[in-house]
Amino acid sequence: MKKAEFNKRGTRQLVDTGWKTFDRQTNCISAGNVIANTQISTYVRPYRETECNGLTFKPGELMTLDLKPYVKYRIPEAILDLLEFKVRKDSLILYMFFTTPKGRIEPEPFLWVLTTKEPHPRLKISRVVCHLGQRYMKRYDAADEILKYITEDKK
Repeated sequence: MKKAEFNKRGTRQLVDTGWKTFDRQTNCISAGNVIANTQISTYVRPYRETECNGLTFKPGELMTLDLKPYVKYRIPEAILDLLEFKVRKDSLILYMFFTTPKGRIEPEPFLWVLTTKEPHPRLKISRVVCHLGQRYMKRYDAADEILKYITEDKK
């Protein structure tokens, strides 16, 4: 994985993805559970996992709880299919990277990534989302750079 570098005060990660909007808004890109200016990522437990903190839940309830931060966004179908695969035994990490357009409050996701767990996260699948009229190449360039920070896979 690519090592993060920070500004002199240590308050902001130095990022150069080639997409100025994303780079300006980003304060951190990291693997695992993260809530940052341009990233939300969480572990997603398997459908069959039913135990948590000594309590027992119905199959799928813990997975649904893990997906709650993403409910109002459209997780790409291919990623959702892998997450909801009922015989999956391992926890995975779901990442949503986004920018917040000027004058808006709601983030606009542009990259969804699914990896295996740490300490050596491997890429399972990624999807760049681009709406009509948007410049998609900047999003793909940013995606290539982001993957270097969250996976062990070599690009």
